[in-house]
Amino acid sequence: MKKIFIKFPSTGKIYLFETDLSLGSGQEILAENDGIVEQAVLVEKPENGEAETGNGKIIRIVSSDDRVNLVNLKKQARGYLEESRKKVFRHGLNMKILDVDISFDEKKLTFYFCAAGRVDFRSLVTDLAKSYNKLIRLQQVGSRDEAKHFGGIGRCGRELCCSKFLNNLESVTLEMAQTQELSTSNTNKLFGCCGKLMCCLAFEAQNYQELKKKMPKIGSKYSSPKAEGIVSGYSILEGKIVVETKKGEKVEVFV
Repeated sequence: MKKIFIKFPSTGKIYLFETDLSLGSGQEILAENDGIVEQAVLVEKPENGEAETGNGKIIRIVSSDDRVNLVNLKKQARGYLEESRKKVFRHGLNMKILDVDISFDEKKLTFYFCAAGRVDFRSLVTDLAKSYNKLIRLQQVGSRDEAKHFGGIGRCGRELCCSKFLNNLESVTLEMAQTQELSTSNTNKLFGCCGKLMCCLAFEAQNYQELKKKMPKIGSKYSSPKAEGIVSGYSILEGKIVVETKKGEKVEVFV
């Protein structure tokens, strides 16, 4: 038996399981967890090592017949989507159902919704459970989670990082952009399709911070065989500073 890490699309969480199946990263499987059988994907071990221990077993690799069944379940989910939206309206709830997932064994329905704030949807859950006789899970998603769930294409022309490989959506700040010498005068260029700062701004932020520590501060005195004066600027990526001499000349020096 070997340990593997799998990710359930319905929750986005990563679980640790044991199996004797020969599996490779990215392979789609069927797994039972907490009594529910769902499609999952084999993933690499999280960098932070955080993963919940699965309560179940790996059943099998997704077969061609399983794929046909998954497609049919997705079509079936459209009916639940329309009906659930009508129920939301009847209950007078300020929320919008975005999508529905049906577990492979059809025992659980996961409804994804967005709302401006917290919503008391207990009456809706009771209504859905009575109507469909299934385990009901409502998952609220923010704009970043919505982009992660539905996917899309980023400014770079590639698949959104959040939907492709990011497990946790870390906080992103304007300070990260400033550290990387990116212009913040037009912040629209720094926002992704979710309306939030792009996740990729955090990828190199720590490296830039470490490199910046090695640079002399702007306004400090600098002296070397190449130049002597006051540091007036620098380029972290190029590893050089700009020194303004007493004569007013600006000299670039690699440090």
